[in-house]
Amino acid sequence: MKYKLQEIVMMNNDLSDLTFAFDESAIIAITDHTGKIEFVNKKFCDLSRYTEEELIGQNHRILKSGYHSKEFYINMWRSIRSGKVWKGEVQNKAKDGRLYWVHTTIVPFLNEKGKPYRYISIRVDITEQKEVEAKLQEALKNDFIQTVKNLENGMFKLIKDVDGSYKYTIAEGKLMDQLGLDTEKLSHKTPFDVFSNDIATYKYRQYEKAFTGKRVNYEFELRGRLLYFDVSPIFSGEKVVELVGSVHDITEMRNTQKQLQENQILYQSLLKHSQDYVMTFDSKGKVVNINPKVEELLGQSLENIQNKSLENATLFENEFVHRHHFEKAIKGEVQTFEIQILHKNGKNLYLNVSYLPIIIEKQVKGVYSIGRDITEEKMKQELNAYLANHDELTKLANRRGFEKNLREALQFAEKNRQKLAVMYLDLDRFKRINDTLGHYIGDRLLEQVALRLNDGLAKGSSIARMGGDEFMVLCSELESEEGSVLYAQMLINRLTEPFFIEGFELYVTVSIGISLYPKDGENVVDLMKHADIALYRAKDQGRNTYQTFSSSMNSRNFQSFLLERDLRKALINQEFIVQFQPRVNGITGKIVGAEALIRWNHPVYGLISPDEFIPLAEETGLIISIGQWVKKSVCEQLVSWKEKGIPLIPISINISAQRFLQKDFTENVRKVLKEFELDGKLLEIEITENSLIKNEEFVIQTLNELKELGIKIYIDDFGTGYSSFSYLKAFQIDGIKIDQLFIRNISSESENAGITSAMVKLAHHLNIDVIAEGVETMEELLFLHEHDCTHVQGYLYSKPVGIEEFEAILQRGVLKPII
Repeated sequence: MKYKLQEIVMMNNDLSDLTFAFDESAIIAITDHTGKIEFVNKKFCDLSRYTEEELIGQNHRILKSGYHSKEFYINMWRSIRSGKVWKGEVQNKAKDGRLYWVHTTIVPFLNEKGKPYRYISIRVDITEQKEVEAKLQEALKNDFIQTVKNLENGMFKLIKDVDGSYKYTIAEGKLMDQLGLDTEKLSHKTPFDVFSNDIATYKYRQYEKAFTGKRVNYEFELRGRLLYFDVSPIFSGEKVVELVGSVHDITEMRNTQKQLQENQILYQSLLKHSQDYVMTFDSKGKVVNINPKVEELLGQSLENIQNKSLENATLFENEFVHRHHFEKAIKGEVQTFEIQILHKNGKNLYLNVSYLPIIIEKQVKGVYSIGRDITEEKMKQELNAYLANHDELTKLANRRGFEKNLREALQFAEKNRQKLAVMYLDLDRFKRINDTLGHYIGDRLLEQVALRLNDGLAKGSSIARMGGDEFMVLCSELESEEGSVLYAQMLINRLTEPFFIEGFELYVTVSIGISLYPKDGENVVDLMKHADIALYRAKDQGRNTYQTFSSSMNSRNFQSFLLERDLRKALINQEFIVQFQPRVNGITGKIVGAEALIRWNHPVYGLISPDEFIPLAEETGLIISIGQWVKKSVCEQLVSWKEKGIPLIPISINISAQRFLQKDFTENVRKVLKEFELDGKLLEIEITENSLIKNEEFVIQTLNELKELGIKIYIDDFGTGYSSFSYLKAFQIDGIKIDQLFIRNISSESENAGITSAMVKLAHHLNIDVIAEGVETMEELLFLHEHDCTHVQGYLYSKPVGIEEFEAILQRGVLKPII
């Protein structure tokens, strides 16, 4: 008898736990077969504004809002009277006339004849969701404070003052009003200004934890209420800049935990219809309850696994995962993690699992486990991970995947003192097929080429598509250097047979460049770069052949050949960047302007000096397109700074003689200024002396047109060209920039000192600006001061820097010499 009594007590405790859990999470009502209300829970009363006494004995028609048609209710009753579960969204009207929406599930209870004798309705309040859907635009306009004021609970924010004290900045919500702790009461005050010393000290300890980056939860009683606080850190970068907390009155919830006693079938129905995988464990980790979704997952009933530990129930292949998180949950810490489980149907299932402590009278009595199926999300993640390392067209590895494989192969080869080869393949004249027959035929050809090359790979080899018609082959088990040559010839031979695509008989050949480890490089970058160089030597040798890299290929001429090839792609691939070097008043330190300097961030060779690629750009005519890109980039940046409220200064750009002497140059500049709605005073143009000595009449016309736009013109690298000083007066130039050649070591080289002094005097005599470039030492700066050259530019103040760093410089407005 004593055992039976204990069992009944335990069942009552379990029912109490379940009652609390579901009463907190669902809006529940029970009616008889006619629709007369027999039971409602507190959440139902709270939402409907009716008391339990007002609802018991009434029909659900008391909640009708008039929104739904008669047919809606007829269909609903027809469904549930037939014994089926009905689900749908319903608009109800509360006692005070307020309309609200609920997602409703009605479950009929059947007698032994299979006829409904009672109905249980399980509702979820979706009013807010419906209002958001209907009034999204209006909601976006609502003032944040007004929204917070209408929260049933409360929220607050606080910051850490410069003196280390914590001060509240906002406190809103109905609960805060009821407690007398609104913004007016708390703003700019510390906890010790508002609360008793004990409470303030306790809060301070919690805030200290939160400011270390941790989320903090705590409870304490205040003014007769038990309050729950959830405090989270707000980051700016890696720094916690403020805390935001929510406050909930959990007095009633905690009291209800002691009183929950409900019919078990009510909550079994909730478990039964949940689409999540729900389990309950006791404090020792033994299974207490599971819902049908878990039974479906395991292929076992509750009776088979009840009172067993999770490991014995064979839910987890890795017992440590469960035990680790369960031990934390039983200490009161909410746990969330992901697991992979084998479904009874043989398929892998990914679940996001939450372990929630069951807390009664401040003691953890067990753990709820709720698992959400995230299999589809995982599949998407795996697909994205695959696509990140594979070519979508050919399904081969892409550049990233190849580099990863090569990196791993190099580690293995170094450890085992083995050789390997990297081969860069390029289909000869593939562009002609693509342009003639279209991209569809071209793509099909690439697919077949990939298949044929892949089928012929030797053991330990892999292939990747680098983009376009380029492929890479990694031979990681190479016995000799001669073997790489034979292997390359084999690949060439595999493509000699024609390809038949959509009725076309297509022939393609391939050129191959080979680099060998460790002879030609010991890292990914060098091996791929040298294979690329060898490939273009093979192209140069007549195509349909291979070339092995040799150090002679790495000459400056061959490098220039490769750079010229890549330069044509650089604009399309967005490889250029703009850096800015400030121009400073050497006396006051004020920033008076800046020069925009282009840099090429090559994907293989890294940052390439303008001295290397600008001559190539001028030689190939690409300098015009590059110059246009620089103009637009500078104007875009000026607009961006203007929108951010950053002080604007004139930005100078370098224009090649080739572009300056084109007839449409001024018109092009005018269009760019108009497009970005910029004043011409914000743009300065630097040209070389050589730009002035050709077509004098046209140069004068261009200069006058630019001046009409408000643009200043400077002669760059003055003194290094072939023009005479008379040009300065004839062309009405705004200023000169003295080349670094004359500035360097100016204090110790009398010849440079004399030339520079003469240039400065000439500029002052002509009443034009003079700027010294390449100023790097205090001695040079002092010499320039003595000779009335005020404006300087150089590493003494700042090297050319990126946009973010230059924005910070602009915000400061002044610079000091870097000594």
